[in-house]
Amino acid sequence: MTDLASFLAQQLPMTTETVTWQSINMQFHVTSYLNHELPPLAYITSVRGLILRGDQVLAVRDPESVHILPGGRREQGETLLQTLERELLEETGWTIHPPYLLGFLHFHHLTPKPANYLYPYADFLQLVYTAQAHTYIPGARRTDDYELDAFLYSIADIATLHLTQGELAYLAAAQAVTPGYEVS
Repeated sequence: MTDLASFLAQQLPMTTETVTWQSINMQFHVTSYLNHELPPLAYITSVRGLILRGDQVLAVRDPESVHILPGGRREQGETLLQTLERELLEETGWTIHPPYLLGFLHFHHLTPKPANYLYPYADFLQLVYTAQAHTYIPGARRTDDYELDAFLYSIADIATLHLTQGELAYLAAAQAVTPGYEVS
């Protein structure tokens, strides 16, 4: 049994969904977990953040969808938190208060390994943190990236965004644990 399989065997999944990344024609089973323990580092390819500000959540629109888990891939030499802070600033223009680890997404490829694929195959992980938005820095968001827009969205109207079950589960967990968030 691999170190990832051993780690996952000790976890309780929240949701499991089939997801297609149309831009690169890949399909995955994606399982969401709540967990405050870091999974094996070798499988973590990206870090994401569910960012709250009062009764709003930070949302990102890309060419395929709107989602509430901005973030991205780790760069050489970065810590996980440095990746989170850099990616959030690049994608949204927001800095954050210190984050709290909510859990992770487990991706299992359902399509063949692409030629020249540089990441763990057939399984990889994305960490999911939550935090309060701190400061918006005009001009910090990269406009030449995959993300088209970032905006604060009312949690009361969240159903109109058509989020995944995993995103909704992380939102509920974030509301329960994010310092300064007032649960109504």
